[in-house]
Amino acid sequence: MASGGLQIGLILVFVVGLGTYAFSLRDPAVEQRSSQIGSSGVKALPIVNVVLPDSIAREVLVDVTGTINARSYVELVPEVSGRVVEVSKALRAGGSFRADEILIGIDERNFRFALDQANAEVAGAESNLLLQQTEGAVASSNYALLHPGDSVPALVAREPQIGQARAQLLSSRARAAAAELDLSRTKISLPFAGRVTSSTAEVGQMLSRGQSFGRVFALDALEVNVPIGQTELLNLTPAEGRAAMVYVGSNTTETNAYPAIVERVAAVLDERTRFSKLYLRLTGSPELSPGTFIDARIVGPTVPSSYQLSEAVEQPGGHLWIVIDDKLVQHSPDIRNRSMVGILVEAFDYGQGIVFGPIPSAFEGMSVRTLPIDTAP
Repeated sequence: MASGGLQIGLILVFVVGLGTYAFSLRDPAVEQRSSQIGSSGVKALPIVNVVLPDSIAREVLVDVTGTINARSYVELVPEVSGRVVEVSKALRAGGSFRADEILIGIDERNFRFALDQANAEVAGAESNLLLQQTEGAVASSNYALLHPGDSVPALVAREPQIGQARAQLLSSRARAAAAELDLSRTKISLPFAGRVTSSTAEVGQMLSRGQSFGRVFALDALEVNVPIGQTELLNLTPAEGRAAMVYVGSNTTETNAYPAIVERVAAVLDERTRFSKLYLRLTGSPELSPGTFIDARIVGPTVPSSYQLSEAVEQPGGHLWIVIDDKLVQHSPDIRNRSMVGILVEAFDYGQGIVFGPIPSAFEGMSVRTLPIDTAP
């Protein structure tokens, strides 16, 4: 009986203790403290990474791709007919030549004979003119002795004969100049440095006046054609005269970089893509091949106050999240350019930072905690 009474006593003590604990949970002071802990929620707020970019002046850099083209090609056409006696080693497909370098020589003997004959005609015409002038002077002198005070008639002074002799001299000199010009045309050269795309000239070949035997292009006629969207073109306005750097090959290094200048903008848009086209003039006349694919970077205007941001800050829909007073605020920046290094925007007040990366279930006014990070775009 004593052990049974002890067990009943222990059970009563346990029940009383349990009731006291339950009553303490319902105590208003306890509930208030619990509510305060839950409502403060500092540790429950989501943490967002933010960037704090510096506002500095930056140039708008537009990256484009395109091809190298020759603005025009020059047909090699002889101005005289004759047999080829000399061909430069440069006059082969793919060959390069200097300005005024002799590319081809035509047999000049017939042209020298023609020049000698023309010069002889000039000498004869000069002699005839001198003879007519002398005879006219003598006749005029005799007429003055016989008719003192009278004017000498034109026929006596042989003025018609002198005029005819003078015309003959001018004509013979013109024929001599033409013969000399034909002789100079037996040596074919060009006033520019360039490259040969095709040639059929060989020693012994008979060339005819006006018949093409090859095609070349000037090195300074090379230009870069790049398509460009309307937004990028607007960011470059005015585009003409902008400096650029053209890169040939996969590596953008100084060894394959060529300076260029935007020379003009296409007058019409491409009907299929609605893109415009820029024409860049290469400086320094580099020896590049038409049809080569290139990358180019065009330097646009300077934005006095701007941020260079990673594309990771851009949220779906094109806006940014910024944090002001620990709350998310949606902002649509003024984007000046997109490139491989990110997006360039005009500077704005971003409060506690610009959110980096996506935020699941984010909404305007959502309370967050910020964690600044150092990231390069």
